Amino acid sequence: DFSPEPQSYDVIWIQWVIGHLTDQHLAEFLRRCKRGLRPNGIIVIKDNMAQEGVILDDVDSSVCRDLDVVHSIVRSAGLSLLAQERQENLPDEIYHVYSLALR
Repeated sequence: DFSPEPQSYDVIWIQWVIGHLTDQHLAEFLRRCKRGLRPNGIIVIKDNMAQEGVILDDVDSSVCRDLDVVHSIVRSAGLSLLAQERQENLPDEIYHVYSLALR
């Protein structure tokens, strides 16, 4: 339910959150965050990304999306991808971890 005051943040950091939101809730959340940014502010998402498609985890009621799906949701929220980086040196058997800078 995070709803920042308009133009009140230079950076909004979202880490290990998006997997607990539906696609619609994520897009709405990102729209609220976008309204909370000051001029030239950025949103950073750091989270697990599936290698392909969408993976549901019934144990912790989460979802892991691939980058294409996340990019699509980001665009639907009216945001653009500024930069993206994969975290290195993690074991191959776990999800890839990415950071995305958005505006």
